[in-house]
Amino acid sequence: MRALRMLLLIVLCLGIAYGLRLYWQYRELHPSTDDAYVQAHVIDIAARVSGPVVAVHVAENDYVEAGQPLFEIDPSTFAAAVASARARYDMAAQDTGASDAEVSVARSTLEERKVTLARARRNLERATTLAASNLIAEAAFDDAQATAAEAEAAVASARADLRRAESEFGARGDQNARVRAAAAALTAAELELSFTRVVAPVSGWISNCDLREGAMVIAERPQFSIVQDGQWWVEANFKETELGRMRPGQPARITLDMYPDVELNGTVESLGAGSGAVFSLLPPENATGNWVKVTQRFPVRIRLAPRHDDPDKLRPLRVGASATVTVDVEP
Repeated sequence: MRALRMLLLIVLCLGIAYGLRLYWQYRELHPSTDDAYVQAHVIDIAARVSGPVVAVHVAENDYVEAGQPLFEIDPSTFAAAVASARARYDMAAQDTGASDAEVSVARSTLEERKVTLARARRNLERATTLAASNLIAEAAFDDAQATAAEAEAAVASARADLRRAESEFGARGDQNARVRAAAAALTAAELELSFTRVVAPVSGWISNCDLREGAMVIAERPQFSIVQDGQWWVEANFKETELGRMRPGQPARITLDMYPDVELNGTVESLGAGSGAVFSLLPPENATGNWVKVTQRFPVRIRLAPRHDDPDKLRPLRVGASATVTVDVEP
């Protein structure tokens, strides 16, 4: 009987040792951590112009689609700026038309004076021929020379006037510099007017919203946030001793404290290049002499697979929810 008891005790000890060995092997091949949290992209919503709010279309925790209106700023000032810019554009177009007319007049004047110059040169040629034969008086020959010289000077003056008019006028139509400057100012004014209506850049849930009608918003100052729907991941902080076999692409299982009966699937997407302590506000100074070795933790991003367990979205994911992550690192 005693021998039987000893045999049973030995068998029990061997069983416990074997079970512990299997447990430690499983832990080595399936590292797990409960230092993990659900993450998503959080977009801060800010207006691009300043002004009083005249309408708010969302409330805290509302779900919005991309492009859905969020709030509106009083557009009256910006509408007036658009009207002023449009008037300046029309004036620039009118000025361009007037300048075009000046160029046409200058060009016509040049052509007219070229005709006069050609006539004067022909008269001078005839006068030169007659003067060689002493058939005209010397005074008439001098008058022909003076008339030709005056015609050449008039053509030079008309050509200079044309260059000046063309330089002041610039390109024609919409390519004119003044017209393009006025058009750019009009476009900028119209853009600022469109910025008075703020829409959702992505689909997701409104968060941290206390905006009300009548409030004055300042350009580029965040008013609330949108938690983007569609791309979720878990940031799991594993001990450095558990990362030896962990690689991107390995499967992972995730359970949430919020929904303990739900098990999510995921994949290791990346391993952090530095421990959390390195990027903290006050990183450790191990060279001070008061050094104590502490096992560090490194962030591991786990990409969540699409969910099919909640088609009615009654149990949505929430940013910051606590999770437990187990990674399968078996070769």
